[in-house]
Amino acid sequence: MEMVIMGAVQKPIFSVSGLRGVVGRTLFPETVRDYARGFGRLFGPGPIALGRDTRASGVTLVQSAILGLQRAGCEVIDLGVCPTPAVVHFVSQHSGKVKGGVMITASHNPWEWNGMKFISPHGRFLLPEEVTVFGALLARDQVSGDGAEHGGAMPAADSSGINRADGVGAHIAGITRSDIFTGIKAKGYRFAVDTVNGAAGVAGRELLKAFGCEVVPVFCDGGAGEQGFPRGPEPIPEHLSTLCGVIKKEGLDGGFAFDPDGDRLSAVDETGTPLGEEATLALAAQFVLPGRLGDVVVNLSTSRLIEDICARFDCPVVRTKVGEVWVVREIINRGAVLGGEGNGGVILPEVNLTRDGLVACACIIGLMSVTSKTLSRLRQELPEYHIVKKAVPIVNFAADEVICRLRREMGEELIVDSTEGVRVAGVDWWLHIRPSNTEPIIRIVAEAKTPAGAEMVVQTGLKVITEVGEKQGEE
Repeated sequence: MEMVIMGAVQKPIFSVSGLRGVVGRTLFPETVRDYARGFGRLFGPGPIALGRDTRASGVTLVQSAILGLQRAGCEVIDLGVCPTPAVVHFVSQHSGKVKGGVMITASHNPWEWNGMKFISPHGRFLLPEEVTVFGALLARDQVSGDGAEHGGAMPAADSSGINRADGVGAHIAGITRSDIFTGIKAKGYRFAVDTVNGAAGVAGRELLKAFGCEVVPVFCDGGAGEQGFPRGPEPIPEHLSTLCGVIKKEGLDGGFAFDPDGDRLSAVDETGTPLGEEATLALAAQFVLPGRLGDVVVNLSTSRLIEDICARFDCPVVRTKVGEVWVVREIINRGAVLGGEGNGGVILPEVNLTRDGLVACACIIGLMSVTSKTLSRLRQELPEYHIVKKAVPIVNFAADEVICRLRREMGEELIVDSTEGVRVAGVDWWLHIRPSNTEPIIRIVAEAKTPAGAEMVVQTGLKVITEVGEKQGEE
């Protein structure tokens, strides 16, 4: 049955973050076929790399993508189950020969979701202007994405036009052989790896082994993913109790947690204490910047922690809209040495021009190796900030009204940034309110020096956005 709200068929979400929807409700095999065909027409004909995460729906959707790409005259290089950054890396390493890539994933969204991420021939996700051209092409083809055809059997893809390649092995080799990581000496370290039974199940373990580490797997069985993710898909502290328990029980040096498609990472120290996603980029910066001074690009919702770290090396911090593509575009424009997002995403452009959980993992291991410090010591040396994140169902968003009400509620001089949604900052706090790119929700993120302060700020944001939504609804 189609999902109908107020007489209209819901469509999947298409944005700079790719395509996402709930399988069987807003996302159908026909949707994936048509978007794949459009993508093939955008950059093809020619070889297109294709990967997927471990969601059960991915098996069918990969076949739909193959069919669509073949209808556009493209050959398919099937990378199988692999992390999103492995697909991006594969395309970048075969630039000129491979015309682009498609990853079947809904990243950190819940199990019932799936989607597509689109990779340009340059080894990065589509830039905003390229997304606009792609959207116009889809509109001309009258691709609605509403599942109007669903229910009938689709023809099979042509197996003769499918080649297979090892994206994971190439990705790991690209990291371990790069100049920045070749000197890492990590033999003797023992880490647990939690991949939420996702796409990094093999890659996460093999990367650590390549650096000489002993690995204890936690939720690394991709096949078990057919029953759903064994924990919340985002690698946030409240989802990592099993990983923390294994670290303490086994007396390990720490652990690493990935999201389902392997582009985000968070760490847990040897005491079983999660460092939080925001610490990932800060730790990576401490490893990268001593040998590579330059601009660092982050989004508007990333912790001030990165600014404190960059100040130690006199490196400028540039902020962009939320969404990897905005960060990547600014990295390219400025020739930045590092970038990322506070959700555990690290972009090291000399290795991979995308958020890369494996690169993030390598940076943290490298930092431990060169400093001879434990993860708990590194955690204690980080400046202390506290972030609270909330979400509410999508409402009518009136930025001017939000700003007006926040000025009244906060009662102090605010620094206002309207680059995306509304971001306001005081002396020792900030608040960012914006519509999500990947889900039909409004995201509210606040940071302060204390947990109570962050909670107070985010509650003020919730109050304001609720009031504005109610007012707009009445009008």
